[in-house]
Amino acid sequence: MRTIKTGLLAIAICLLASGCSTLFTASKKDTVSHIRPGMSKEQVEGMLGSPDYTRFDGGIEQWEYGSFYYVDSHSVNVIIDFDNGRVIALNTFNTPPVAPVPPVPPVVAVPSTVHAEQHFMLSDEKQFEKFYYCMKEEPFTSGRLNMLEKEVRHTDFTCEQCIRLMNLNTFDDDKLKMLRLLAPVLSDPENSSEILDSLDFLSSKDKAKKILQEHK
Repeated sequence: MRTIKTGLLAIAICLLASGCSTLFTASKKDTVSHIRPGMSKEQVEGMLGSPDYTRFDGGIEQWEYGSFYYVDSHSVNVIIDFDNGRVIALNTFNTPPVAPVPPVPPVVAVPSTVHAEQHFMLSDEKQFEKFYYCMKEEPFTSGRLNMLEKEVRHTDFTCEQCIRLMNLNTFDDDKLKMLRLLAPVLSDPENSSEILDSLDFLSSKDKAKKILQEHK
């Protein structure tokens, strides 16, 4: 008998809580319906409390009450406009419940299919002569350096070929710039002394020697 009474008491408490919640929502909605044009800000605040947000647009002041009450699981926001401290408009709008954000799937690492570039030696003199001709036709040093920079990504050169390419430049400084690109891809570094002999000035030879030593 005591168990039955306890169960009935729990049900009554739940119904009472649910009823109070409904009455509270209805009460707030009913309060909003009593807002009338011409009311002062003090009157509105006395009925609805302090606003959650306030905005100004020219001479219009706007109060917003976020999620002031709920209708069918949708929260209702209330916006009231004032002009010279008096109500001139009231608007309400529903805010749908926020949908849960789906979990982000884990990122699966995909093995790279990019292979290291293969280097090919221009052992065929015809291939080298073709490239050499293109370099010779380029009138600017910067253009020749750009062409060579692309070629050394997949081609090796002999020291003799290196000297011929360097000699396309008039000044040793430009020759050394070209040597910096060619030094890592020399196929016969044991003959690098020939490169040093091709330079005119001792200072240039010393710089070239350092460049070649960096890539031994």
